[in-house]
Amino acid sequence: MGRRAVHHHGIRGSAALATQPIAPSAVPAEALEPGEMLRLPFAGELLGAARVRSGFVPIPADAFDGTAPTLPAEAQAAYLHLLRLSFGDGRNWCRVTKRELGTRLRLSERRLLRVLDGLVARRLARPLHRDNRGTLWRVYLPREAAGAPVGHEVLLGRLSSASPSTAEPWRGPSAVAPGPLARALAEARGELGPEGLERAGREIADLLAEGQPVRRIAAGIEALRRRGSPSTQESTP
Repeated sequence: MGRRAVHHHGIRGSAALATQPIAPSAVPAEALEPGEMLRLPFAGELLGAARVRSGFVPIPADAFDGTAPTLPAEAQAAYLHLLRLSFGDGRNWCRVTKRELGTRLRLSERRLLRVLDGLVARRLARPLHRDNRGTLWRVYLPREAAGAPVGHEVLLGRLSSASPSTAEPWRGPSAVAPGPLARALAEARGELGPEGLERAGREIADLLAEGQPVRRIAAGIEALRRRGSPSTQESTP
């Protein structure tokens, strides 16, 4: 038996399904008209109409069908959860802590930050404010992220009298100049390329915005550098 076959992991129950010739009438439920409130028996199940009448989340289909397939799996999940917390509650923003998002996505804080940074780079989300309740995120629909109007399917709140008549469109994240701390962080990670420097710059900016002292940030970078140092690794028992 080949090595590939040994590690193959199929889907439970699918091995018994032989591929059948195309026959539209083979599964009666597939012949139902949209909106036809019927369920028909097939393979020991009742297949047919089902309508969620309450407790549902209104999210445009193009978030699933257009944007999600262009994102890595973790970024898809993060984006859809942000949509759930914003447009799902009838607004284009949400406030959520990193802990809550990490719990929802089952990601470490470091990995979560990388995923969220990717969404910001794609102009699908933008952090606007942070306090002890968490970060306030402006969440963008796929059309907004592409620079287009949201479309007639989405109703937006009317502008208050105190709101400007026009808003400057967001062009995405601006590059963060790599300061000494960012360069030290990128060097400790071995990521001195442009992307590594930019990522480190944004992380340092976030830490400073959270009120982290420069001395503590520098100590953390030094600890990271020591853990990754070859001489340190060789001397470790």
